[in-house]
Amino acid sequence: MIGRLLAFFLMTAPAAAAEIEVALTDDEVEVDTGFAGARLTLFGAVTGLEDLATVDIISVIKGPEARFEVRQMEKNNLIWTPGPAHFIDNAPGLYLTYATRPVGDIAPLPLQDQYRLDAEYLDIAVGAHASMPDGDMGLYRSAFLSEAEELGLYRNHVGSIEFKKGALFTINARLPANTPVGEYDVAVYLFRNGELIGADQTALAVNRVGLERRIHDFAHQRPVSYGIFCVTLSLLAGWAASLAFRK
Repeated sequence: MIGRLLAFFLMTAPAAAAEIEVALTDDEVEVDTGFAGARLTLFGAVTGLEDLATVDIISVIKGPEARFEVRQMEKNNLIWTPGPAHFIDNAPGLYLTYATRPVGDIAPLPLQDQYRLDAEYLDIAVGAHASMPDGDMGLYRSAFLSEAEELGLYRNHVGSIEFKKGALFTINARLPANTPVGEYDVAVYLFRNGELIGADQTALAVNRVGLERRIHDFAHQRPVSYGIFCVTLSLLAGWAASLAFRK
């Protein structure tokens, strides 16, 4: 009797839950005056599954919040000029996704919204201006997303994830030259048949180094002195240029 109960328990015991783990080959990126972008390699493993052909992976690299300015071009007579500024203060400075297939083919809309798997679902609010007509908020938001994509700050990549031997995989990411400094969140999500079955995350730091960092620290820690220094430097440059032209 005990043997039969034990056999029944073994046959009906639930399978181990699927898990995904990820790490960076280098969790710090250094930015100097010659920074032209950087390559990142995320490596990870999937456990608890026998057939990896049925799963998909989505990775999201999200940077610190930054302030953006959006202006609509306005026509005055025959001249187009920038209109009033509208500011966006809560948008990530960088937002990159990497997936085995298009995100829309992997995750249903509610999960895309819940885990912000696409820039369309980010909480981006445009600061209203007195001159903004009612209903134009969405127009400015769409313009911002288009411009951010054009600048390489917001991008969706498909096919940059490679499964290696066994349950191992790598994600080859690239940070653009205009990557903002700060602390980044790197998350990975494991899906099967539209269901989220595992997730993991790690951190990435993008820091200024060398002369770039010294100038940045000086400008932020002593803004008045930095301003005086810039004005003085401009005056000296103008004076030196005038002497050169006299000769």
